[in-house]
Amino acid sequence: MDAFFEKAYVGERYQAVVPDTLDLADRAALAINGLGGVIDPALHYQMYFSVRYASRPPYMQHHGADTTCDPKLAESLAMMRLMSGSGQYTDVEAGQRAELISRIEDGLYWNRVDPARPWRNSYNPAFDGERKDEDLCNVGGTGRMLRALLAWQELDPGNPQWGGLIRELAEGLRRIAVFRDDYAYYPDGGFGEPFNYPRSGWLRTDEPKGETEGGEGSVVCYQGHQIQALARWYAASGDPAALDLAGRLTRFCMLSKFWGGVPDTEHKAEGLVGHVAALLPDPACVAGHEQGHWYSHFHARAIALRGMLEYARVANDMRVLEFVRRSYEYTMTLGLPRIGWVDCYPAAINMVEGCALGDLVALGVRLTDAGLGDYWDDVDALVRNHLVEQQLTRADLLEQIAARSPELKPGEVPTTPGRTYTGPDVIARSLGNYAGHSSPTSIPNPWVMQCCTGNGTQGLYYAWEAILREDGDTTQVNLLLNRAAKSVDVDSYLPYEGKVVVHAKTARRLFVRVPAWVARRELRLGVSDRPREHLWVGNFLFVDGLKPGDQVVLEFPIRETTASYTVASRTQDERTYRCTFRGSTLVDISPRDESPTSYPLYLREHLRVDRAPMKTVTRFVADRNLLHW
Repeated sequence: MDAFFEKAYVGERYQAVVPDTLDLADRAALAINGLGGVIDPALHYQMYFSVRYASRPPYMQHHGADTTCDPKLAESLAMMRLMSGSGQYTDVEAGQRAELISRIEDGLYWNRVDPARPWRNSYNPAFDGERKDEDLCNVGGTGRMLRALLAWQELDPGNPQWGGLIRELAEGLRRIAVFRDDYAYYPDGGFGEPFNYPRSGWLRTDEPKGETEGGEGSVVCYQGHQIQALARWYAASGDPAALDLAGRLTRFCMLSKFWGGVPDTEHKAEGLVGHVAALLPDPACVAGHEQGHWYSHFHARAIALRGMLEYARVANDMRVLEFVRRSYEYTMTLGLPRIGWVDCYPAAINMVEGCALGDLVALGVRLTDAGLGDYWDDVDALVRNHLVEQQLTRADLLEQIAARSPELKPGEVPTTPGRTYTGPDVIARSLGNYAGHSSPTSIPNPWVMQCCTGNGTQGLYYAWEAILREDGDTTQVNLLLNRAAKSVDVDSYLPYEGKVVVHAKTARRLFVRVPAWVARRELRLGVSDRPREHLWVGNFLFVDGLKPGDQVVLEFPIRETTASYTVASRTQDERTYRCTFRGSTLVDISPRDESPTSYPLYLREHLRVDRAPMKTVTRFVADRNLLHW
C-alpha cells in the first residue's frame, strides 16, 4: 500500500449489532468492486466504458470516452473508500492515479495519440467531427480531472504536488476559453468527441447558436464541470482568476438561447432532440428560458446546473441560485418524483440515466444547504428508491439475462486487439456498477455506461455525507438512514418499523429532521428510556443535554399507502403506475416489465413485514474530515 492510502483512508473499525436495512456504506463497498473491476491495468488503467449483459457471453468494451470519464472513477473511488473503509483494488487505484497525473501537460488533461487505442478519437460515428492522429483534450474531461485533483488534495493536504497541478489546469482552462463580452465558453471544436481541443488549437471557435449543437445534444453540458471545479478551487484557494472564469462560463450557460421549452427551430438538431423539443413547448405566459426549463437530455443540463449552483454559492449570486432552484423544481415534474425517477429524454425514450440520479441528489442537497428550500424529502425518496435500485447488485439476475440472450456472433463487436473483454468474470468484476438507463420498473437489456457509474456512485456519497452534519458537540441528522460517525451512530429500522435510534458519542445537542409523512402527534421521543418533550425547530426535533452512551429513540407508526402516477403524459408512451409505499420506500409497483432480458426493479416483498431483521457488522469511521463535493 502506497503512502497516499496510509494517510488518506485511516479510521476506526468496530463491531455493532444493527438493523439489516439500507446502509449506503455497504453500497459503497460494492461500488468499489465495480469501479476497480472495470479499470484495465493492461491498457494505461483506462476504464472499460461499456458493459453489456444481454449477450452470451457478457462483455466489457473500451470506448472513445474512456479518457474523458476516467477521472470520474478516480473521484468516486476516493469517496467510496471514505464511506466504507474497503481495501479492495487499492493497487489498481494507485496505478490509475499515477496514470491520470501523467496525462497532464501544458495546463491540460490529454487523450494522447496511442496506436494501441485506435478508437480513442471516436465518440459516436453519428456525431464525430474530424478524426486524425493528434493529441486531444476534452474540456469536460479536464474539468473532471480538476475535481479529482481537488479530492486528492483534501485527502493528502501536505503534498504540494496537488496545488501545483490544480493551478496548472485552472490556468490552462482559462487559456483555451473563448471570451466574448462578459462571458466565456468552450466551442464544439469539430474534432472527434464533442468539445475536444486538439493539440494544434481549436479548429473553429464559433459561438453556438442553440443548445442542441454538439454530439450530446447539449452545449451547456461541456461548460459545467469546469464551472464546478473552478468554483471549488476558488473556495479553497481564493484564486480570483478561477472565480472570474467560473462566473463568465455561468453567464454563458444562462443565455436564453439555451433554455425554455421551445428551442430555436432554425438551429435545432434533427432526430431525437428535435422530436423532444417539438413536444415540450412552454405554455403561454411562461418565460421558461428565464426559469431553467429544458427540453433535452437532463443529465447534460444537470452538469451545467450543478456547476452554476456551486459558483452561485461561493459568489453569493442570488439570480443564479434562483435559476437553478426553479430548474430543479421543473425537472421534478417530469417523471415520478416520489421514487426519484425523472424522464431524462421526455417524450422520446422515457428513461432515466444513472448519471442523472447522482445529479438529482446533488441538486436537492446543495439547494437545501444554500437555504433555498427544504428538499430532504425529495432526497430521501430518491435515495431509498431509484438511486439504489439502478445500482446493479444481483449477479444471479444478470446471469439469467445473459443465458436468455442471443449468442454473440463473430464480428458483432470490434475485434481490435485489447478493446473487448469477454472473460467469465465480467459480471463479478462489474457488480456494483450503475446501469445506463431504466424505466420505473426495470432495466431493459441491461448495460453500463461508466459515466453513469461515476455519477451514480457519487450520488451515494452525496446522500451519505448529508445524512448527518457535525459541528463541535452539535449534530444535525437530515436523513433517517444508517450512518456511523464520530459524534453519533444512527440505526434506522425503516421501512420495517417506524423507529430510529441515535447513539450519542460526543454529541451533546442533536437536531433530527422528521419526514413530512410522519404525523407529529403520533411521534414518540425518548432518551435512554425516559420520555422527552418535543422541541421543534422547523422540521427538526431538538434534543439537548446528551451524554456519551445515551440513546435517542424516535418511534412512529409506519403504514402502507398506495397511489397512482402517470409518466410520459399525453404521448404514445403514456403509462400509469400503481405504487405501494411504506413511508417513503416503494415496496411494490405495477404494471411490471416481464421481458426475459430485463433486470427487474423493486423486488421488495421482504420489506413488507413489521419487524426489522438484525445483523452484526463492522462499522468504519474515517479519522479525517470528509471530502467537499
